[in-house]
Amino acid sequence: MSTGCASQETVATVQEIEVEGTVTVRGNEPFTAVILETPEGNWYKLELTTEQRSGMVNPSVQRVRGTVSLGDWNGRPFAVLTVGSLSRVMR
Repeated sequence: MSTGCASQETVATVQEIEVEGTVTVRGNEPFTAVILETPEGNWYKLELTTEQRSGMVNPSVQRVRGTVSLGDWNGRPFAVLTVGSLSRVMR
């Protein structure tokens, strides 16, 4: 196992995950974001296609599969989940 030094740049890894949680629209126009909050308290900013966003109910519980990476929201680091698929969870 190798270790890095302080002068090495780290490369952000992209990882596919599946999460379930409450989806809401947060913020004020034109700076709104679709946010998924899991029961464990994890928050993800969802990157959706126009079609995915138009079919979404706010608020709703969704199961989302996609790739997670580090991005930002309102100038702060934030987990961004680029949505591959989503489905509404009926309880």
